[in-house]
Amino acid sequence: MSRGRFAAALLGFVLVTAATFVPASHAVDLAVTRWVQRAAPAADWPAFAISYLGNAEVVLPGFFLAGALLVLWRRRQGLALLGLTAGLIAVSGLAVVFKHLVVHPGPPASLGRHLPVALGASIQSTPYSLPSGHTMRTTFVAGTLLRRFPVAAAALVLGMMTALVYLAEHWMTDIAAAFCLSWACVEAARGAVTSVRSRNCRRG
Repeated sequence: MSRGRFAAALLGFVLVTAATFVPASHAVDLAVTRWVQRAAPAADWPAFAISYLGNAEVVLPGFFLAGALLVLWRRRQGLALLGLTAGLIAVSGLAVVFKHLVVHPGPPASLGRHLPVALGASIQSTPYSLPSGHTMRTTFVAGTLLRRFPVAAAALVLGMMTALVYLAEHWMTDIAAAFCLSWACVEAARGAVTSVRSRNCRRG
């Protein structure tokens, strides 16, 4: 774990969260959402598909089943995926906690995109929208599973962020705070994995 990156990520989360209490930040959030929607007026379905794949009820069972099956053939890789699932559960829970603590209402329904059907439903209900659980899960996957593929990791995170803002599921400040908090979790996870491996090497 890089203590510098960990501290910087936490500081970023605190600063973005604090900025949401400044009235001017709402005007910026609104302007960004409207700009993204105008820039791609016909991207409803692609954005919805990306957002849907980031739902907790899709991501968590998906990685758990993949890990449980893989452990039968490749134990080490399977256990790694199960560990990733545990991390995703942790960051999802962290997002829910902060959504009950930080008073930051999400975008109004008037900004939302209206699709013909609704696929899936959130497994948790929260009063506020900061930080974005979708962004936290996506960032955690990008920073762990895709850490050796930085271009793919960046594309995944930016794609999810853009989709969430476009669909008015979250404000820009929601996703920025989520990215910072989740990156702190990535650094903590890397530190935990390094510590476990170090202990195993000493025992071996």
